[in-house]
Amino acid sequence: MEFSTINPSDYGNALGRYPGIKFPTTPGFEGSGIVVKSGGGQASDFLLNKRVTVFFIGTWGEYCLAPSSNVFPLLDHVTLEQGASLNINPLTVAYMLEKVSQHKNKAFVQNAAASSLGKQLIKWANRLGYTSINLVRRQDQVDILKAIGAEHVFNTSEEGWLEKAKELGKKLSVTYAFDAISGTSTSDLAEIIQYGGVVCCYGKLSGQHALVFPSELIFQGKSIEGLWLSSWMSKKSPEEKYQVSLNVQQNIDILATEYSRIINLSEVKDNIEAYMQNSTNNKLLVKIQRN
Repeated sequence: MEFSTINPSDYGNALGRYPGIKFPTTPGFEGSGIVVKSGGGQASDFLLNKRVTVFFIGTWGEYCLAPSSNVFPLLDHVTLEQGASLNINPLTVAYMLEKVSQHKNKAFVQNAAASSLGKQLIKWANRLGYTSINLVRRQDQVDILKAIGAEHVFNTSEEGWLEKAKELGKKLSVTYAFDAISGTSTSDLAEIIQYGGVVCCYGKLSGQHALVFPSELIFQGKSIEGLWLSSWMSKKSPEEKYQVSLNVQQNIDILATEYSRIINLSEVKDNIEAYMQNSTNNKLLVKIQRN
């Protein structure tokens, strides 16, 4: 391994909140490096000595043993630093946009829109011609999203924002929402989407249960579902996984993660709590090797 990152999912895993992972374990769900040994077989042998991005548990270590189907060679113009964060957020964005593409109207609403994932979702949606409604908590975040091309941004700290967002949701016939926060934020999204719409929960930054008024479910035909990247990827063939990774790499100009700073592997423990307290515009690149 050469580089890894810190994501909220890594924090949740370290606290034992992810299913199917036995302790003790080496954390880290994504990273980049060079394949130094193959377990045999054409797919594994093909990756030998190649620069790769990895989507598997154990990237916070000097070595990571991963199945070849979760290891993707990097295109020549993609650096190892960029390759370290090509999986958790960009692949989740790819999953989200696949969901939106299945709906007649290519419009959606998301909260926590100023996060690294939120900004990537805005940029890729714009490239595909999709429309996004974006919810943030502060005016400076509104300004940041406007600067990257977001047309519709609401500051949830301002009075009357929800009514305005509901009016826009109706105008754009929004039927899909992405919820990173949970709690009452889920209810806000449910009110913005239209009849038969879906609120897709993929995080719980609030630490609370997802809350929705029963009337939205009963009388408006709306629903809540979960979005878990690992489950989506597990259903894809090795060829399909590689194609998704390739698609991400080909859009690296809008999907590259902006790191606030680089830390050594030994510094992860001292930095993970601070990162979780302020993860917006605070993405950390973890340098694994000491040399």
